Amino acid sequence: MSFRENSKAFTLIELLVVVAIIGILAAVGVVAYNGYTGAAKVNATKSIHSSVIKYITAELMKCELGESTIFNNGEYGPLSCTGLTAINVRDRIGDNGKIFNDKNPYDTANFAVKIGQTYTVGQITILAPRSKRLHFYTCTKPGCAAADKMSVEIMID
Repeated sequence: MSFRENSKAFTLIELLVVVAIIGILAAVGVVAYNGYTGAAKVNATKSIHSSVIKYITAELMKCELGESTIFNNGEYGPLSCTGLTAINVRDRIGDNGKIFNDKNPYDTANFAVKIGQTYTVGQITILAPRSKRLHFYTCTKPGCAAADKMSVEIMID
């Protein structure tokens, strides 16, 4: 009886095949995971954009329905409906989590809602170019192609 006949170990070829299969599965898994996280960031950005627009629209509607103040939950106190302008609404919404504490899905060190001219992926940029117009611009994907941009204008009456 030779040593080879009693051997119950795997051959080198069998081990290499198993390692190759595991490598292929890992490569496919990493690509799929990156796709899932990318889609999640896009959807989170769209969701935050939609929530911001709905909230601000609802607050402005309170003035039209006879309320005297809006943004009553902010740390800076309520904003009077009398003499309401896009600039004071924009400033009340503000930067750094004044009202919206959502983080930028692409850069969680920063908030998702910002005032200003810079357009950063995952960020809702608020502009008030005229006294009665608020503009909201959002870029949902890196590169910010035309199909990846969201833009809404809200009129303040």
